Amino acid sequence: MSGKEGSAGRWRTALVLLAATAAVAACGPTAGAQPGDDAASGQTAPAAEPSPVVNPAAGPAGAGSPQATTPTPATPSGTPAPLKITARDGTALTGNVVTPPGSGAHPLAVIPAAWGFQDTTFESEAEALSKRGYVVVTYNTRGFFGSGGTVDVAGPLDVSDVSDVITWALGHTPADPGRIGVAGLSYGAGIALLASAADPRIKAVGSLSGWTDFGYSLYAANTRHKAAVNLLTTTQQLTGGRSGTEFTTFLDDYSAFRNMPAVLAWARIRGAGTYLDAVNEHHPAIFMAAAYGDNYFSPNPQIDFFTALTGPKTLRLAPGDHGTNEIGGVLGLPNSVWSAAWDWFDRYLRPGSPAATAAAPAPVQLTTDDGAVETYPNWAAVTRSTSTLRLGPAFLGTGELSPTAATGAWSTTIRSGTDTTANAGTILVTKALQGITHLPPALRLDTVDRRDGAVWQSAPNFWPQRLRGIPALRLNVTPNLATGTVVGYLYDTGPTGSSTLISKAVYTYLDAKPGTALAATLTFDPVARDVAIGHRLSLVIDTKDDLYYDLDGAGGTVAFGSPDGEPSQLTVPLG
Repeated sequence: MSGKEGSAGRWRTALVLLAATAAVAACGPTAGAQPGDDAASGQTAPAAEPSPVVNPAAGPAGAGSPQATTPTPATPSGTPAPLKITARDGTALTGNVVTPPGSGAHPLAVIPAAWGFQDTTFESEAEALSKRGYVVVTYNTRGFFGSGGTVDVAGPLDVSDVSDVITWALGHTPADPGRIGVAGLSYGAGIALLASAADPRIKAVGSLSGWTDFGYSLYAANTRHKAAVNLLTTTQQLTGGRSGTEFTTFLDDYSAFRNMPAVLAWARIRGAGTYLDAVNEHHPAIFMAAAYGDNYFSPNPQIDFFTALTGPKTLRLAPGDHGTNEIGGVLGLPNSVWSAAWDWFDRYLRPGSPAATAAAPAPVQLTTDDGAVETYPNWAAVTRSTSTLRLGPAFLGTGELSPTAATGAWSTTIRSGTDTTANAGTILVTKALQGITHLPPALRLDTVDRRDGAVWQSAPNFWPQRLRGIPALRLNVTPNLATGTVVGYLYDTGPTGSSTLISKAVYTYLDAKPGTALAATLTFDPVARDVAIGHRLSLVIDTKDDLYYDLDGAGGTVAFGSPDGEPSQLTVPLG
């Protein structure tokens, strides 16, 4: 494929992604299943045990082994050559292979395409790897573009496809069986991590904007993530991805909020966290990169997974949304995240290379909201201490946020089901702009209707406050309906009253007893923000955000309080 064709494919895919984003944003609020619908009452299917990831490397080559149904054309070294591989179940996978110049065995890099992306969109990264001496195979995941079958959504077939591609490459290219890496962006990243649990031949992994717990991404804190799933399905439709019965059933149940145990069992086998023991047994060197505000795949479970890894590992977090920090590399532009991932591959797959002989990269690297880069020996070192700020009385909708705020019999009530001006922005757009400009979206708290949202504020800082880690909110909630949703927003408020979003969190209560208090825990996205002198922290709580399906009902209200024994309080991580 010529560079001109590859460039056109990359920009075409980018335009499709932008169109999908616009389509989702234009939809605005979408009504999810409401109490009384075929929703919680339909959650009767038993939770299935996760199917074990088949070890695709096991067993002799035979009728089920991958074969090249289209011979690789004879092309000059370093030139992409189209290929077609027949996977073990007979599905044809299309892609490209690049073989570097030079004799002898070369390290192998396999790159599964991202969701709704063609393999040719990774041509620039394949070229960069080829120049480093890698045999590179990029391929369209099943169900998309030239590959056959239906989308498996990172299921067992997608996982075995990776191993079939590796086996094909070992039989048809000068790839070294002892030096194999798999990397991907988004969908390809999740598949790469899953493949490392299944195939011990994989020695290095690059997970860029991936995931480790698919169920958490779909249904964290009892809340369905509407915008992310809508963008997933819209992108699939725009790019012609082919759905199978299993995926269609999942989407139907998820949208109707029924059979959730079965939905989560389906999701469980699609996250590498389920197979952590196998990953650790195989001991691959794992590079992970994510954005703090990723509205597809929250970094929180990825941090837990990273912490539990026993092999070589590094984690990079930066401002942005899903894939926004890596998109430049997809478009053929220089990109520090992709370059760092390939340096990681070099370190473990190319002995004697500059990256292999250089000092090891820091296990944890954070880019702050201001653009500064910080390194840490592990995730635990990111947060040095915490500050506990209690929520004080908010009789007129605004209360104190401080270590000494009053607890007791006070409460403040808001209506549920009506949004306020506080929100987490537009998926992919808001956080992407923040990552580029280092200017988060602004809000004036006086525009928040206190009938529909409540606000708590700390005193102005006398010295800079370094927020590092994962904030958490313990909230005492008394609803008048059995189900509902609360959304928390943490802001940095300046002396003029202008506030910029730091992080968000959500919680949905199910089967509550109306009029009876319950304890809710809202876990925010990770943060790396410096709150300046004279600024203060502000907490806004309302009941709706376009990112989520809420379970607010007509006529609903929710009261917040802080009883002496179980005060409502915000835990702020400090670095």
